[in-house]
Amino acid sequence: MINDHLYEGRYTPTGVNGKRESHNIYAKTREECEEKLAELIVQIKAQIKAEKEKMTG
Repeated sequence: MINDHLYEGRYTPTGVNGKRESHNIYAKTREECEEKLAELIVQIKAQIKAEKEKMTG
């Protein structure tokens, strides 16, 4: 919770290059923040997987 009206969600995975990448989302309610964060995690994991596959073959 950042303030009375804003929540922040953060996901910091290790990318293909071995560096940590921070991804933030913001929402007005905690439930909305959790939903957006879950969607973000799925998208980022898919991107990382695609990049790994591209690098290996």
